[in-house]
Amino acid sequence: MPRPGVSRAQDQINILLKFPLEQQLGSDTVAALESTDRYARREALRHVEAHEPDYRPHGEDVVRRVCARISAKAPLMAVASEGSGVHFISVDDLDPGVGPPEGVPIYNPYTGVLSVYPESTLTAEEAVFSIQEAVADDDAVEGTEPIAIYRAIAALDATLEAEPETTVISGAAGDFSSDNALWTTAALQVAAAGEMVPWGLEQIGALGAWRRGYSGQGIIVAVVDTGIGPHVDIAPPLRGATFVPGSTSHNDDHGHGTHVAGTIAARQGNGIGVAGVAPLARLLAVKVLARDGYSRGDSVAHGVTWAANNGARVINLSLGSPQASDSMRRAVIYARSRNVIICAAAGNDYGGPVSYPAAFDDTCLAVAATDQSNRRATFSNRGPQLDISAPGVMIRSTYLANSYRELNGTSMATPHVAGVCAIVLSQHPEMLPLALQRHLEATAMPLGAPDQYGRGLVHAERAITAAVRTTSPQIVPTPANSDADMASPPASTSAAKRQRANR
Repeated sequence: MPRPGVSRAQDQINILLKFPLEQQLGSDTVAALESTDRYARREALRHVEAHEPDYRPHGEDVVRRVCARISAKAPLMAVASEGSGVHFISVDDLDPGVGPPEGVPIYNPYTGVLSVYPESTLTAEEAVFSIQEAVADDDAVEGTEPIAIYRAIAALDATLEAEPETTVISGAAGDFSSDNALWTTAALQVAAAGEMVPWGLEQIGALGAWRRGYSGQGIIVAVVDTGIGPHVDIAPPLRGATFVPGSTSHNDDHGHGTHVAGTIAARQGNGIGVAGVAPLARLLAVKVLARDGYSRGDSVAHGVTWAANNGARVINLSLGSPQASDSMRRAVIYARSRNVIICAAAGNDYGGPVSYPAAFDDTCLAVAATDQSNRRATFSNRGPQLDISAPGVMIRSTYLANSYRELNGTSMATPHVAGVCAIVLSQHPEMLPLALQRHLEATAMPLGAPDQYGRGLVHAERAITAAVRTTSPQIVPTPANSDADMASPPASTSAAKRQRANR
């Protein structure tokens, strides 16, 4: 397919169209997710999770009209290519094995976002102004925003970073293809050297959960990151996709995603390497961050919606941005409507504000990092949006080329929580995201101030041994100075959502 222009990622512009979920639930419900009142937010989430959304891509006529208006008003915008005849591509039509073509607008029908690439001769400001002029009187357009750039947030504290590990096999990791044979070959190149249980797993009670028979079996966890590389200690992903322009595989060429994946689901009992929190969980490899650890275009939002549509019950987002993005907010709301819980890293800015998307309060489970003494890691961000804490200092896990490394960051803490989510869902597969979040908060080990630790340290064994509410008592508004838990959604709603989650 001819490419009508290659853009700079930071100059991509998102056009916000009418959001399908907002059309069905009402603008008040979606707006309530940003309320300062936690009761209002959680009541809105209950409504979102109880709804059966219809996401047939019914807005393509609107998208064509918007593209035509922009092209007529701003011919330098790469909205239409006379040579290829391509006006835009739906995210549903992207090949999951090949990154999207640069310069071609991409429409995400699940979030109502049209991502447009201006030519490199235009600045983002000029492009936004041109778009705003072109669609000023179009009722289908709610606004525009420059793309938010996300980065992998790990190992930013040099004083804590481990010495580089010696790889088990020589040579740098290449740009692996999706061929499962590579995973088999990798397995043959590693000699058994004994298996260790990383300190974090003991700290959060993962071993106790295993002894009781819960290891994440039957649960799919999406690693939305730099991809997952072939590694003897990780089962091949159930499936994968890449949303990085120019990439040809969902395999990892950075290392961050492979490290995250190992913490979630590294094999247990195979006699080598490390064990993951939920070793029987299955993984989706969703590549949204490039080789340098940064996003390109609206890749993260596309990756979240793809994971939600491909069986994920848990999404791990060990990435962040200081900028709020309505495009990303819509993506995580959509995932919640598909019965998916999103675990997101709080960020490594040494006590700075919680990063996005973790800062989308309650819509994501915001994770802070702790050390071996259960103290807040010095690099971990803080704020009222924090929900829970997990180990994030000197975390040993899988890395590229069948190696293992110790890394630090809220990126390393977040997969501990994602793994515990998988463990609890393997015991209670009917549980909706809001109920799961409340249960993890209620069973966490208190550590200190909520703006530093959230409700405390996530704990797998406590979570699976504590009773889970199955009734739906009347919800009483939370007092102004309280952060008490809300009531569970009805059990009948849970059953309906469980059926939809497996579609």
